[in-house]
Amino acid sequence: MAVCGIIAEYDPFHRGHERHLRLAREQSGADAVVCVMSGSFTQRGLPALLPAHARAEMALRCGADIVLQMPYAFSVREAEYFALGGVYILHALGCVTHLSFGTETVDISLLQKAADLLEQPDEAFHDAIQNSLNRGLSYAAAQGKALSDALRIPESALNAPNTALALSYLRAIRRLNSDMRPVPVLRSQDYHAAELEDMPSASAVRGAILRGDWTGLKKAVPEAALPILKKAIMEGICPPDALDSALRRTLLLAGKEEIARWPGVSEGLEDRILKAAQTAVTREELIAAVKTRRYTRGRISRALCHGLMGVTKADLPPLPDHARILGFRESARPLLRQMQKSGFPLLSRPAREACAALDIRADELWRVGAGLPRGDTYRRSPVIVTI
Repeated sequence: MAVCGIIAEYDPFHRGHERHLRLAREQSGADAVVCVMSGSFTQRGLPALLPAHARAEMALRCGADIVLQMPYAFSVREAEYFALGGVYILHALGCVTHLSFGTETVDISLLQKAADLLEQPDEAFHDAIQNSLNRGLSYAAAQGKALSDALRIPESALNAPNTALALSYLRAIRRLNSDMRPVPVLRSQDYHAAELEDMPSASAVRGAILRGDWTGLKKAVPEAALPILKKAIMEGICPPDALDSALRRTLLLAGKEEIARWPGVSEGLEDRILKAAQTAVTREELIAAVKTRRYTRGRISRALCHGLMGVTKADLPPLPDHARILGFRESARPLLRQMQKSGFPLLSRPAREACAALDIRADELWRVGAGLPRGDTYRRSPVIVTI
């Protein structure tokens, strides 16, 4: 049996995701598609706009067979560890044969060469990066230039957001010695595009939700997912700035030594955060004041999220120790039983599971931002879809 894995956020699910699910199934010849999805907070270090169960149900209605939740400790991480967390879960299930991802280039030979070089760099590659850093380039730009020089390709060939994440997936497959076969799917829309088209970006769809643009949403979101989206919006969503006041309070009470223990904080970043916090009112103002070539926007945003969550570097494990079952199609129940026999912990109602403590905290913090009372989300059973 062929099973294709996908690692995603689906915040929210849109027609581009539906297309990816369809092409992943077709190109891999898979009998089933298993998604590993972020929970209440995303890789950007922001709260997801929609709750996890709603996003999972949208995916199940539009092509996924099983949706699992990636633990917080890996969903809010830099690309290398976000990818490692998702790939490890799929690998540990013992039945996933393929891994599909969207990318701006589908030349798998080129992607594999780049991933191998990043995972096992030689001295010349190290020197090339250091020379670029000495000239004032950011680490990402320096690494991109070193890759383009080593592989003799234009710098633009591998520096798009989804391609960078694709390289992290390939590195994780190699690091875990997994036999999952990569299935790249050409991404047909710019990652940050603002237009609502047939294949929109998640950023554009989030903007439409916040504006209440239902005309645009009807074009951007699959018909089967629209009722779920409407219901989720009526019940409560968490806008990007909803936790800004909570973050200001965290920074007011935090000292330099405490901030230095947040994941992603090093090399004096704690000093810049404390200084910017004296004048910044919003999270966006704070990030803009702290950002430099060395300290990227993503790194700062994730560090602030960890601080808001009360997470320290010591709280992040090297590999995931569980995943949560968010939902599945009734027809995929036999596959789910097979996955549960793998020995990797799959939790259905993890309210009392110690390994899910961070996930529960993240869910409750999300509800604060959404203006909802403390809930029983982690006692909620998986969504079961019959199609």
